[in-house]
Amino acid sequence: MTDFSPFSTLQNKANHIAIVTHFYGSHGGGIELVAERLIREMETDPTLQFAWIASDTDPAPKINGNTTLPMRCWNFCEKALGIPWPIWGWRSLKRMHSTIAQADAVWLHDTLYFGNILAYACAKKLRKPVMITQHIAPVPYCNPMLRGAMKIADKLFSSRMLLGADEVIFISDRVAEDYYRRLAFKRPIKVIPNGVDIRTFHLPMAETRRYLRQQFALKNEQIVFLFVGRFVERKGLDVLRRLAKLMPECRFWLAGKGPIKPEKWHLPNVHVFRGRKGEALADLYKSADLLLIPSYGEGFPLVIQEAMACGLPVLCGPETARGNAMATPFLQIADVWPDNPERTAAVWHKKLKTFPIPLPIIRPSESMAEFALTTWDWPPIARVYAGLLKDMAANGKAEIKS
Repeated sequence: MTDFSPFSTLQNKANHIAIVTHFYGSHGGGIELVAERLIREMETDPTLQFAWIASDTDPAPKINGNTTLPMRCWNFCEKALGIPWPIWGWRSLKRMHSTIAQADAVWLHDTLYFGNILAYACAKKLRKPVMITQHIAPVPYCNPMLRGAMKIADKLFSSRMLLGADEVIFISDRVAEDYYRRLAFKRPIKVIPNGVDIRTFHLPMAETRRYLRQQFALKNEQIVFLFVGRFVERKGLDVLRRLAKLMPECRFWLAGKGPIKPEKWHLPNVHVFRGRKGEALADLYKSADLLLIPSYGEGFPLVIQEAMACGLPVLCGPETARGNAMATPFLQIADVWPDNPERTAAVWHKKLKTFPIPLPIIRPSESMAEFALTTWDWPPIARVYAGLLKDMAANGKAEIKS
């Protein structure tokens, strides 16, 4: 191996953790955004240092006292099929091996990515403890070939990795139940929900909401449906397109990016927001009347938590609603058929026409925002992760000495 030392900048930090995700947070997906937020919450801990390994498709963040290792990759699967599955080059994989060799523990965010699978194999070979945060269950793609491939890959890789990991964390109840039902875990598993930046995503004052809607040139009676997420098939973009056609009197705001281009729908009531994050994204939640999430094959999307923190009602599928048992009573639910967007759109259209909450909303929900505030604050969630990482790193060092 080379003398490459990703942890050399702060040798006084006792625990060196290699983190592996498929992309960096700048790519815009929920998994990588969660990973970045957790790292930033822990970056001031003097006993932890991270080396974050991810694809070079997007700019790597600057995180104080920690290292980022962009992996040279080919990302044609996402560009051609909308499936985020970057393939890393040989030289990059050698750097990853060197980094894991010098780490005290390895932390993977999800299992079924090319780099994550190889990082797991590398960690096991080098006798490094592994923690996996599993965000999603197998995705039931509409394409039967993709759906079949997902099931096979889950059995060959995800299931074995989760059973072999030293620590397994699920971000939602639904994903935990899916795997717990199928796998005989020998170690206790944990469910730790993602957090929300409650200083950015919070209940707006009435004056703030009125001002924001004026800035977006909205009339008092104008209904605004909001979607936030990746523009890919499993997020239900075809359902949204059909709904926009069925409800031309309503505005549909789509915030995100991806291979699907909603601008090409040429619908006058559809407006696309790209590159919004932080306060700029929070302004959309605080101005809209309802968050629409007709997705499938997810855990519990971070965007639902952000919307709830802003007091914005949410309409999602029953599978998504089961992602967090405590949050379910706050959610509105309508069925989703992954292989039949036309049927899904018809059912959602009927639900919206007889919606139990008057639209446009009179005011955001204070009880929903209060629930989010007391349940999903990032700092205590990050402290739980920090404790687990330190314990795992200590066990890894003890294993090496023995």
